[in-house]
Amino acid sequence: MGTETEKRNPVALFMAFGTKGDVYPIAAIAAAFGHDQNQYHVVLVTHSAHENLRSHLEDRHVNFLPIKSPSVISIHESYNSTETEESAFSLQKRIISREHRRKCYSVVEGIFGHGPSMEGDFIVINFFALEGWSLAEHFRVRCVVASPYVIPYSAPSSFEHQFRKELPLLYEYLQEAPTNKVCWKDVIHWMWPLFTENWGSWRSDDLNLSPIPFTDPVTGLPTWHDWPPFPLLYGFSKEIVECPGYEPLDEAIQVVATKTLHFDQRQYSEEGVCLFDGRLFCFPSMIPYNWLFKKCLAGSSWGKVLCPFMLDQFYWAERMYWLGVAPEPLKRNHLVPDKMDDFRIRVAANVLSRAIAYALSPEVKECALKIAEMISLEDGVMEAVKVLKQEMTCSN
Repeated sequence: MGTETEKRNPVALFMAFGTKGDVYPIAAIAAAFGHDQNQYHVVLVTHSAHENLRSHLEDRHVNFLPIKSPSVISIHESYNSTETEESAFSLQKRIISREHRRKCYSVVEGIFGHGPSMEGDFIVINFFALEGWSLAEHFRVRCVVASPYVIPYSAPSSFEHQFRKELPLLYEYLQEAPTNKVCWKDVIHWMWPLFTENWGSWRSDDLNLSPIPFTDPVTGLPTWHDWPPFPLLYGFSKEIVECPGYEPLDEAIQVVATKTLHFDQRQYSEEGVCLFDGRLFCFPSMIPYNWLFKKCLAGSSWGKVLCPFMLDQFYWAERMYWLGVAPEPLKRNHLVPDKMDDFRIRVAANVLSRAIAYALSPEVKECALKIAEMISLEDGVMEAVKVLKQEMTCSN
């Protein structure tokens, strides 16, 4: 067994779960790292829904290992006539989560479970792959956390008080930890979910680890001497950071259309409706961005006209407005009015049409071009590869 370990190449395991926006940036880093570091066995573990990444990754010497679990869970999929919608959804989430973690363990065990880990082995996870943190601890390999966006959640207001009350020694150690070790700032910033019962029971029951990270499973005392250093990689530019058809959109299209001489609403396709001689496209579902951004001036989903609905969308919408590349973020009722009467639809349509007009203004375009020029000088993927090579002492 030891001979097998000595002969094998070091492993770089990238584990990312979530939607395309969560997974693709990590896949890009994996592809770049695999292309740059031929001595590594590079693997990406993600949902089977992202199977389309396989060929691109294999061209870059990266193995694609899919896990059959949903990237998004809809509450409507969990409804049962004998239960409330909320309780059914909660139960379904627990079942899916338990099976998902079992599959994650099986995959990682197949990679690291045949002998001692090597010095160069490591796991990179995104914030929706916290399984990887505990699995890295279980198989004794380094863990790196990477995120292409601001953390979309924060600790409950009572978390620190409860933590200090229940784990006073660990709290003290975390407060006094040196800069190259995990400290309290890391816990309160992103690690706090790992200290909840949701993860604690899995750690102890399935991985034979302490239910509380950084503590001895027998005594419960902090294992400060065994805390590994780890990098946290954020993937946004320093220049930036310090759908079905429905009446409001349809009405707004009509409002904008009356102000242009180039309107032909007869240009329909299966994907959506094409307006203004191909200058405005309205899509009811997934948008092919590579094609779309070459054709249109403003978009009402992820383009310049922004309507945040959840999580970090509010932060980015406000940030784009502050940078001058988008109008003030729309409110939910501007796209989905509480009541679909003529008055509310007209109000929502007027707000949306003004936002589109502002997004097409010369000042917004000029500002966007300036920021685009600054961002074009950056290469976040290769910067991430550089950090990984430095942390793992890889060859150039």
